Amino acid sequence: MIASSQQTEQVIIGTAGHIDHGKTALVKALTGIDADTLAEEKRRGITIELGFVFMDAPGFDKQIVFIDVPGHERLIKTMVAGASNIDAALLVIAANEGINAQTLEHLDILQLLGIESGIIALTKTDLVDAEQVHVVSGEIRQFVTGTFLQDAPVICVSSVTGAGVNEIRSALLSVARNAGARRDSGVFRMPIDRVFTMPGFGTVIAGTILSGRVGVGDRVEIFPDGIMGRVRTIQVHNQDTQESHIGRRTAINLPDIKKDALRRGQCAAAAGSLAPTNRLDARLHLLASYGKELKNRARLRLHIGTDEVISRLALLERDRLLPGETALVQFVMESPIVALPKDRFVVRNFSPPKTIGGGVILDAKPEPHKRFDAETVQALKSLEGSSINEVVEQMFAKSRFIPQSPTEVALSIGESECEVAKAVKALHETGKLVRIASGVAERSTRTPDAGRYMHDKFYQDLAQKFLNAVEAYFGEHPYRLLMPLADLQSQFVSLADRQVFEAIVRDLCGKGTICEKDAKLGLAGRQIRLKPGEQELADRIEETFREAGFAAPLEEDVREEARVAPQTFENIVNGLIDQGSLVRLNEKVTYHRDCLQRAQGIVTEYIRKGKGITVAELRDELGVSRKYALAILEHFDKIGLTRREGDGHVMRAGGRV
Repeated sequence: MIASSQQTEQVIIGTAGHIDHGKTALVKALTGIDADTLAEEKRRGITIELGFVFMDAPGFDKQIVFIDVPGHERLIKTMVAGASNIDAALLVIAANEGINAQTLEHLDILQLLGIESGIIALTKTDLVDAEQVHVVSGEIRQFVTGTFLQDAPVICVSSVTGAGVNEIRSALLSVARNAGARRDSGVFRMPIDRVFTMPGFGTVIAGTILSGRVGVGDRVEIFPDGIMGRVRTIQVHNQDTQESHIGRRTAINLPDIKKDALRRGQCAAAAGSLAPTNRLDARLHLLASYGKELKNRARLRLHIGTDEVISRLALLERDRLLPGETALVQFVMESPIVALPKDRFVVRNFSPPKTIGGGVILDAKPEPHKRFDAETVQALKSLEGSSINEVVEQMFAKSRFIPQSPTEVALSIGESECEVAKAVKALHETGKLVRIASGVAERSTRTPDAGRYMHDKFYQDLAQKFLNAVEAYFGEHPYRLLMPLADLQSQFVSLADRQVFEAIVRDLCGKGTICEKDAKLGLAGRQIRLKPGEQELADRIEETFREAGFAAPLEEDVREEARVAPQTFENIVNGLIDQGSLVRLNEKVTYHRDCLQRAQGIVTEYIRKGKGITVAELRDELGVSRKYALAILEHFDKIGLTRREGDGHVMRAGGRV
């Protein structure tokens, strides 16, 4: 049974501020717990690693969790990892020092990560007089103007005397009370910010669950490395629980994975739910405070989730980005990463490291782009601030000739499968999507629960390519009436799968554009146009096979007797076969259709009178050699009229030519 405290919604509060401004001391004053647990932190008196502390609030219906981040400029990477998944910020500024370098950088990072609420603590007020407090308070008000903290309370506090601690606690409860619900795709995802071992349990990972739920016994995958593990135990607020869900600080025991294989920056998620990538499309904002332009191909540090990866910047619609501007970009990473659309990120200079901008991911699995390509730019703009229907439509357009299911699209954009299914239904009903199911393309307004879909634009494009290929074949083979289906399919193997190919065949046949016969395709209404004299030759060749009866001659013998060039003869015979006048049973036996129909009648009648017919029996019935009897029976087996049973052939149930 899960304890009721473990069901309480959590609100994650991240500290921010310059080194030695009292972040950790304030958290301890609020909770009674020192977030600095490392011996080195105790010795040096600074926060080095992320600290996680729960604040008791009796009677409050939410649970407040602090993520205490380091303030040193060399530990910004750690700070970003901690701030990436918070609900609100506690900006700490010391009254005796005021606004310093990391105060500014931390606030920039919080802004870039899209944090929308928080409070400001003016600490160490016991070290200064009232006038200094007044001056610094005014500086802070000016400093946060135009930011998400411009209306936040500035609360004077001393962690030493305890003055103002209750006011801070009350303000935090108010922030927590108003915190909105997180967007949930329903699929488990948790960026890892801590990895450690516990005696008797083994490896443990910890982080804030961004979406979905995880339960004891679940299999999870560690991205981007593809490491699989099974959850043995779960803890929330130091208590065992059977499951945890979105928005909760969670520790997961994975005993079958070695600690050395794990690190901060990886992401634990449902198996197969994410796709590692070396490219990300995004909207990037360059901080006005950066003061310099950013050029194409700049090498940057990209911070996303709890990870940091080195990347190259591709500016897609300009050559340079000026301070304060935004642009569509593609990041090309030096190592794989996982992300989803709408994830926030921060970028820092490669050297010296300094926060220079950030933004939001638009496409987490893009192809390489040509710069200044209008279609690419328009496609990315359609993903910004669009309705879910527009985003879903764009994802189907992006997949071109590869059909996708609503489940696949939901995973790729980080939205719930239910919402994506609704969007797919609406797009299908308006004709923007075509459903591909069992080799059939469906455009009806009735949308089945399952299936794969293609964007109609690309379905029509593929269908036109299909027709163009058929027409090109007949352009090269004007004497052919039918094209082997396998020849056409081989041309489309790199474009679309078999189910899509079959759907187009059924669709075009249904429209009367093409016709299908014996695994061959033809253009509806198309006739073979023979040259002068060729029709007379065709009639002579056909008559030769008709008169030969069951002892049909070899095609080569007919050609030599007619004194016809090999290519001309082949063209005419293939045309007669496509028209159905001749039937080629194998390489050495070609019959006129009248003879084959007579043979069919003989075989059918013989089988009706007995239990079947053997090759020898048909040979005697027709008065021909074994090769003809064998060819006839194998042909009837092939077309479904008969079937082999022992040494004989019997009628197939429902068998007919």
